[in-house]
Amino acid sequence: MLPIVAYTDKLTVAAGESISVMVGAFGARQYVADLRRIIQGDTNPEGPGYRDEPIALDLGGVRNAVAKGFHPGSCVIIPGQGMLADLSAFTLAAAIYPTLLDGRERCVIALPGFARIGIEPSGRIFGEAFGVRLEAEIPARVNTWQVVTFAASEAGDLVLSMECDSTSSGGSMKASVVRGKAVLAACAADEVLIAANRGADGQPVAFFDGKIDRPALFATALPHATVRALLMDFEPQSRHPGLRAAWDFSRRMTTEVIYDVSPFQLHGRIHNAPARAMTGWQWRGQELDWKKRPDLYSAIHFHSTDLYDAGWEVDFSVALPGDLKSGVYAIRLIPDGIEEDAYYCVFALRPPRDRLTGNSVAFLFPTCSYLAYANHRLGMDVPGTEIGMGRVVEMDRHHIFLQSNPGIGFSVYEVHGDGSGVFHSSRLRPIVDLQPKVKSFLGGFGSNVWQFNADTHILGWLDFIDQDYDVITDEDLHAEGLRLLQRYNVVITGTHPEYHTRQMIEALQGFTDRGGRLMYLGGNGFYWVVSFNEDMPGIMECRRSEAGIRPWEPGHGQFFHAFTGEYGGLWRRNGRPPNALCGVGMTSQGFDISEPYMLTPSASNPRAAFIFEGVDCGTSIGAFGLAGGGAAGLEVDRADATQGTPAHALVVASSVRHTDIYLMTPEDLLDPTPEWSGTQAEIIRADLTFFETEGGGAVFSTGSIAWAGSMAWNGYHNEIAAITANVLRRFNDPVRFEIPVDKQT
Repeated sequence: MLPIVAYTDKLTVAAGESISVMVGAFGARQYVADLRRIIQGDTNPEGPGYRDEPIALDLGGVRNAVAKGFHPGSCVIIPGQGMLADLSAFTLAAAIYPTLLDGRERCVIALPGFARIGIEPSGRIFGEAFGVRLEAEIPARVNTWQVVTFAASEAGDLVLSMECDSTSSGGSMKASVVRGKAVLAACAADEVLIAANRGADGQPVAFFDGKIDRPALFATALPHATVRALLMDFEPQSRHPGLRAAWDFSRRMTTEVIYDVSPFQLHGRIHNAPARAMTGWQWRGQELDWKKRPDLYSAIHFHSTDLYDAGWEVDFSVALPGDLKSGVYAIRLIPDGIEEDAYYCVFALRPPRDRLTGNSVAFLFPTCSYLAYANHRLGMDVPGTEIGMGRVVEMDRHHIFLQSNPGIGFSVYEVHGDGSGVFHSSRLRPIVDLQPKVKSFLGGFGSNVWQFNADTHILGWLDFIDQDYDVITDEDLHAEGLRLLQRYNVVITGTHPEYHTRQMIEALQGFTDRGGRLMYLGGNGFYWVVSFNEDMPGIMECRRSEAGIRPWEPGHGQFFHAFTGEYGGLWRRNGRPPNALCGVGMTSQGFDISEPYMLTPSASNPRAAFIFEGVDCGTSIGAFGLAGGGAAGLEVDRADATQGTPAHALVVASSVRHTDIYLMTPEDLLDPTPEWSGTQAEIIRADLTFFETEGGGAVFSTGSIAWAGSMAWNGYHNEIAAITANVLRRFNDPVRFEIPVDKQT
């Protein structure tokens, strides 16, 4: 286990700015903090060795470590604004779609301390008010829409009604009605909670797992049939004389705001980022884009495991020196004097916002991909894991911590307890796999090859060749785009830049079109669409729509992002195939053995002479490495003219035969037949690719995650490192590249 974990308030910060640290003790009593520049984070004994650089900065000495917990669970919180105190009669109502009933009490809608609708541990829906609880005669149904109303009259009559909708017939079943009697008292609630209730400690509890649509509150007792008709159309409902609040989840979809369409305007906010833009009670496939029919997407899917912001108090802040050079840094926390238990809060020190550093090379720190894999629990409990890797999965203390603390939040490779996919990942929580020395789930290679530590193979190489560089992050690129990139001659990617926003993709394309040089030193890059939310800093959305290698689907009709309204899924499906940007695109993955590249006739083309200058290659390169024993492996990309690879691109080397653990990607596999595996399918290969751009720029792509592991082999003394250095040297030369005359259009 980890005795201490922490997170910072940002992953990118400039020299002269401050960064805050939130620390939680999980057994530690005290800790000290220091600042380190990370040079090479992989601890593989066959690699170049772990290296960091201490920064002389006083971070405050010994501090007491305070235990802090995680409080997952999403809901809606609506301040009462004095509008709830005069309820002598009421009706609570909502359409609900439970997705998980597991013996815990769950709340649908609550006026805490006064009245609520919920689900018993037994699975029966209940209504509770004035100390009286009514239970429905039949249990709630999972994955079925049900309209629930709970009314109290001024005479003390209580009525709980539940009606299941039959989606197959488009109709409804007869409502189940339970009646009771209560002694009325004045309403004491000062807020409304949807999908949760307040606990004794003030924290939300009894979280609902499932969708809720069209919750409403009336200041009078109404028959179930009347309320059901009003819920079906919120516009007439907003004019009902007894209406106190009607929350239309289809409004302000891209924000945290929950909008009340009633005249009382009891607006609220979501808590812990549940999934919005979800198909609602009235959706029957009429429209697939929520922007065109938001009324059909008026549901929110809540989860008891959602987490956006851990909400920990700041333990200390660090003012970073103004002369600190750009790079990857970490605030290291040493608990109880035990350095082996140190926890690293990694962040990028980006270049100054208002001036140039003079560096012409930038390393693009792939924070979107780090967020996608943040706290990934792939392990013994995930079916197929060991078969797909051809080895026993190794679990270290970081993975054990994740298994023991599910409240820390998930990666977008996991599912919630109800089996629905995790759409969101946030940096406002400890990310225990984003730090040096952490062994990844691919640790059977003996190297930390997924993902941050693999990227430090590139940082270590830049240090080895004495190349000055700036570090910029995905967040920086998303916010500043081409304005930031135009500072540089060369942009170098990490080993697995898989996730990108549209702003990032377009900025990189504009950079190369205008003469910039891109070195894509990885595989499976520029693959998935992600989006940020301007209303909620630090969170990322990913919906894996249509094809692609994916652990879950977003569900029918739920392919468009809530944050931006963009269609989710592959960039290939969104008119931006990676081949158009970098010449290659994802073709296969396998996690057992990596292979060398075999040189092609194009390696002798004079246009590629600079790549192999001074390198004695023979017929192959990269028959070694820290990631599977070769330079081509883990996830590999190929050139494909049908997907946008430029006609003049040179494939100078290719891997030729992978094991049968390497399988074709789903987006390429139109008709599954037995021959589409690594030893049989020619398209399963990594293509080392180079091409020039119209603006005088150029692109060099390795098409392999394992490339950087081969760069680091033998302390960077090898032909893969030399080839990469050749490319960087020429790419950093401002002399224009020219597209061959016979290839110009």
